Amino acid sequence: MNPGRADEQLFDLAPGAVTIGRTKDNAISCLHKSLSRVHARVVFDGERIVVFDLQSKNGVYVRGRRVNKAELREGDSFRCGDIQFLVSSTTQRTAVSVAATTLQSPLGAAPTASKRPTKIPAAPVRVEAEEGGRGRERMLMLVRAAELLVGEGSLEAVLDELVVSAVQVLDIDRICLLALDPQTAAMAPRIVKSFSGSAKRSWSQRVVDYVVDRGIAMAFADVSRDETLGGDPKDDARVRSALCAPINPGSGVIGALYADTVTQRPEPFRPDDLAVFRALASLAAVAMENDALRNAVSEEPARETLFGPARSRF
Repeated sequence: MNPGRADEQLFDLAPGAVTIGRTKDNAISCLHKSLSRVHARVVFDGERIVVFDLQSKNGVYVRGRRVNKAELREGDSFRCGDIQFLVSSTTQRTAVSVAATTLQSPLGAAPTASKRPTKIPAAPVRVEAEEGGRGRERMLMLVRAAELLVGEGSLEAVLDELVVSAVQVLDIDRICLLALDPQTAAMAPRIVKSFSGSAKRSWSQRVVDYVVDRGIAMAFADVSRDETLGGDPKDDARVRSALCAPINPGSGVIGALYADTVTQRPEPFRPDDLAVFRALASLAAVAMENDALRNAVSEEPARETLFGPARSRF
């Protein structure tokens, strides 16, 4: 994934079948703990591309749903464990590439190719070209993220894929999705991904409280020195810049999407970073609201059986 960025890895596919896995005897070898030794098979017949899960431990996911087999089109992404892949083509048919990026801690080994040539694209020279590629990449990511809402994946899988989408396009160290616990009325972590080593908590409670109380998405340049936030700044001694957006389906805040950096960056988050983050939080709100509606509808037949069919008052 991450087309045009330094961590992109391209694996050229010729007609035939290749396997993806952790060991070097795979055509696409990615030394990462989330992959099985032989994780998946990708079959390309010159026109169609099909991915098969080879009974892996952590599964193959397409559009947020775990699959045993799925046909892929150009522009589609799929995930094996925590390794994200994007299918792209340089010509209409025969030259097909799969770009891979690890979605776990950068402390782990980076994906490496075996038996297939790997091409590392050069960084764009002109700023305009870099910005154009950045915008197109984010637009495609948001389109794929929106498609998750009409899929058959569970809410947990959809939320996980939305978080993964943010990881693909934002330079962050930690990210989590928090949801309101109806029992305690507090925000509890639902999806957490950290790339900076272990920590007691992968988010700033001060930032989350500030954003949830105000109900607006915000970016923070230096959380550790921000005196406008409540609480004790010592709690966030490691936190540099942060993004946070409330998850609100229209009936009130039911969660928050949070990301930050704990390593020094040349510049804090940009306005377009916050716009992407806000869009992903909105998609999470729709997914959570849809799931709540589905659960409410599924309870109706049981209610009718227990109390009898509803009668009109008119």
